[in-house]
Amino acid sequence: MYKMNKSYSKAQTFAGAEKDKLFLKTDSLSERLSQAWYLSAMAYGIDPQNPPKMQKLLVSIRKREI
Repeated sequence: MYKMNKSYSKAQTFAGAEKDKLFLKTDSLSERLSQAWYLSAMAYGIDPQNPPKMQKLLVSIRKREI
């Protein structure tokens, strides 16, 4: 499970910001997407390991006439 880094809101120097930027680029794309999903799930109160299923009653597919 990921831990939220609460240092994102601190005042920092340009050198410190550049160091953080380089750190973020060392993660792979899949790792960054996993982290983004985790943060989104926490923001909406969803369990990231067991997301809710889509309600298929609200979706309808119709064939368009040409």
